[in-house]
Amino acid sequence: MLYVSSTLMWAYPVEAAILIARQYGFSGMEVWAEHVWFHQSNAREIQQAAKRVGMKLTLHAASWDLNLCSLNHGIRQQSITEVKRSIALAAEIGAKSVTIHPGRFTLTSKNRGMHESLLIESVNELAHEAQRQDCILSIEHIEPLPKEMIVTPQDLNRLRAALAYPTTATFDIAHVPLSCSLTQFYRELEGVDKIHVSDATASKLHVPLGTGEIDLEAIWPLLFEKERPVVVEGFDDARDLGVLKKNLLYLQHGDCVSFG
Repeated sequence: MLYVSSTLMWAYPVEAAILIARQYGFSGMEVWAEHVWFHQSNAREIQQAAKRVGMKLTLHAASWDLNLCSLNHGIRQQSITEVKRSIALAAEIGAKSVTIHPGRFTLTSKNRGMHESLLIESVNELAHEAQRQDCILSIEHIEPLPKEMIVTPQDLNRLRAALAYPTTATFDIAHVPLSCSLTQFYRELEGVDKIHVSDATASKLHVPLGTGEIDLEAIWPLLFEKERPVVVEGFDDARDLGVLKKNLLYLQHGDCVSFG
């Protein structure tokens, strides 16, 4: 099932982006909470637009400027609040899977034990809230930047195993280092219910498909071996949708699944 991230149509309100995405042949959309709030969109209008054109929805929770295991209590609590707000939005628009970004180190990895305890506590609270709202929390692994904690399959598997409430995993191919085997990373990551796809170079992530250095041909068949959302990611704030159209060129003419 090929979905598209709403952020590839940032210039348009989400309810309009849904109609555009359907015209381009996508079967679903991952709605970013920040996108909804930026345009002050109405959740009911989003749900109605999706229902009208038969678009399935998932949600990406707020992640910008947040840290679920910050050593600063105020920042940590506000981060939890923003993700809970995202979960409530998911319930309102009918999205059952909510992707979240895990927390990161405030200082260095020397404080890993303390940060891990805080992260487990925060994500447990959020997973419980998702369950209460009839959603599932899907935790995404992040690119291996200096302060990121959850960057390998083992990191994410351990975090999920430590939780008291059910969660799933979001696999992002652009977050896997170019030097690593995408196939091996995918095989080692447990509980994947959603996949994010974009290309990457050594210096930039989430570039249009076919314009970076990821071996897409090698991983592409594996991504569609099960029926679950495969979300084309990226960011485009131009009304001409140039970045989205570059992705469409790959999807329509590249060696990939039937599209449109």
